[in-house]
Amino acid sequence: MDNLWKETQALKAVRDSMGSTDFPRKVFTKVFTQDIERLRSMEDMWKTRKPPKPLDFDEVSRQAMEVGPEKSRQDQVVWTLAENFAVFKDSLRRLSDRLNELKANAEPGSPPILTFDKDDVDTLDFVAATANLRSIIFGIDTRSKFDIKRKHSMDLTELYADWFQKWQAISSLL
Repeated sequence: MDNLWKETQALKAVRDSMGSTDFPRKVFTKVFTQDIERLRSMEDMWKTRKPPKPLDFDEVSRQAMEVGPEKSRQDQVVWTLAENFAVFKDSLRRLSDRLNELKANAEPGSPPILTFDKDDVDTLDFVAATANLRSIIFGIDTRSKFDIKRKHSMDLTELYADWFQKWQAISSLL
């Protein structure tokens, strides 16, 4: 029960930071550092397989300093760690802006909801970058945004959509 309380508080802190300059750091640290460190601490899971490697926001941010948001337009290229990070941050900003706009225009008692659509550039960028960052953590091959979009396998669709659902979970708490 104590762990559930901690997780709830961590998600609340992330949610409360939405719209701030610290929001990308908090989302990234929660999903790609803290959650991965918690997984690594389950030592029995890693007796027969390679454990995941958490990512550090500051380190990846330094690597991505020269990468601009236009990288997301290169959809047939498999992005590097730094490029995925840059697309993650930019798409997170775009989705946050969209959610804030929806929230401002929502009817009272009707919370705004973002939905995943493979033809929506903002959500596809977020899903592609987030899935690729997670793949890097687990030593799984990454894919281009084009491949992610055209892939119709249920397994991959569920994998990529799972990360968008995490975003929705954070945003629905607003």
